[in-house]
Amino acid sequence: MAFFGITSKNGAQKALMQALINDKPFTFVTGPSGCGKTLIAQAVGLERVVEEQRYRKMIYTRMQTQVGENLGALPGDIDEKTYPFIAPFMDNLDVMSDMSAVIRRYILDGDEDKRKVFFDPIQTVRGRSLNHTFFLGDEMQNVDIHTIAAIATRPGHNAKFVFTGNFSQIDSPRLRNPNNNGLYCLLKGLYDAEAHQYFDHINLTETQRHPVVEVVEKILRNHDVPPEFEALELRGNVV
Repeated sequence: MAFFGITSKNGAQKALMQALINDKPFTFVTGPSGCGKTLIAQAVGLERVVEEQRYRKMIYTRMQTQVGENLGALPGDIDEKTYPFIAPFMDNLDVMSDMSAVIRRYILDGDEDKRKVFFDPIQTVRGRSLNHTFFLGDEMQNVDIHTIAAIATRPGHNAKFVFTGNFSQIDSPRLRNPNNNGLYCLLKGLYDAEAHQYFDHINLTETQRHPVVEVVEKILRNHDVPPEFEALELRGNVV
């Protein structure tokens, strides 16, 4: 099983790929840095939109959270302001080396009738009905309940919504409280409602980056991740 040159490296990644091509409207992907959450979701989404034409467009969004000292207002129009926050998406195209030129054409085409990949600020999602859309919400551990509610109520006909998150990298101290964290509340709520016909949850555990990343993740998790987050992640482990 391969999508835009990306193949699964373990059983959990294979399970994720299978979840991303089923008809359930929601797929949740949790796990540490470098485990392939965004890369796999992006590769499957591009395949489903560009090659299979299962959906008409792909939307990538993430909370525009800055790490460390705030840079202030970014210059330029909305596309120029958004571009720094889509760097992970663009970096992943380099891994899909033989396909990156093709995808860049679908991203950069000035004719919106020909474009298939859109980078929409998360703040613009309210009020929309997203039909025939593969929606990838990245870094969703950084959204509150009101934001996740606005996103999760957008699916229309033939829509796939994917939420990725790493609970050890929550940037807002307020969102480190499970009662305030949108991703946690939505996913736990779906579990509690036993709404398994509407969602899949895959927790990836194996880091594919440099081995030091796994060491750093363990240090951070032991220091700052509430047990409620870890308990929820474990529910998505692939046996």
